[in-house]
Amino acid sequence: MDIRQMKYFKTIVEQGTISKAAKVLHMAQPPLSMQLKQLEDELEVTLIKRGNRQIELTQAGQLFYKRCLQILDLSEITKNELKQSYQEVLRIGITSSNSALIQKDEVKNYIINNKQISYSIHEGTTYEMLDLLLSHNIDIGIVRTPFDSSLVDAYYLEKEPMIAIGKKDFFINKKEYIKDFKDIPLIIHQRYLPLINDYCLNQHFQIQLKVSCDDSRTSLIWASTGIGVAIVPMSSLSLEYDHSLVSVILKDKSLYTGIAFITRKNEEINHSIQQFIHQFK
Repeated sequence: MDIRQMKYFKTIVEQGTISKAAKVLHMAQPPLSMQLKQLEDELEVTLIKRGNRQIELTQAGQLFYKRCLQILDLSEITKNELKQSYQEVLRIGITSSNSALIQKDEVKNYIINNKQISYSIHEGTTYEMLDLLLSHNIDIGIVRTPFDSSLVDAYYLEKEPMIAIGKKDFFINKKEYIKDFKDIPLIIHQRYLPLINDYCLNQHFQIQLKVSCDDSRTSLIWASTGIGVAIVPMSSLSLEYDHSLVSVILKDKSLYTGIAFITRKNEEINHSIQQFIHQFK
């Protein structure tokens, strides 16, 4: 298995048929089909279901396609770094709820004062950041607790509370705890749903989940429609949102979440990464 075969497979998947992929790759269809068969034989799995005009990936094919994207991306980054060895590239993975951290004055000053560093930003969930870090596609991840820290080294910042945010009609009566919202439709990031559900069940009540989503920005957008109240980390207020919404800091200590910087376990991190982390402390 080599980079060339991965490029072939990626093209087949993205073009939808082997014949279309062959045209894009400027090669005949039979040799491309043979390359695919040799790749499957080497991996000892079936990557594409046969017999369909439009290709259909097997479960193994879906995983291999994902890995191809990561490896090809890493290969391209490596080539660019070698071509521009005078410039350091800091590859950062960050979750949506943490993206506003880059707006801190200390961080902006660091970026301005270190012109020799360029940045490659990857966004996604905490689980995706862990995956990218362990596959060497990023140098550092900025994620939120809770997460499995057994495979990484983590550097934690101070924990912050959750807030409830929504139209003012939902806040007519004083509300300070998540229990005060048990009869109100809630909008919750998938990332925090298990944490909130477990906490509420331990307090002997259930929430009314109206919307679950994968992005704090999406939670704020849905809150602006008036269909419910979003429960998000307090730092989400640094994101773009409808400022006519009312927000309340929840006093439930068990719902506090923390920001963590993650690097590969037992791997020495370079000076630039150390300095970058230091800007957030």
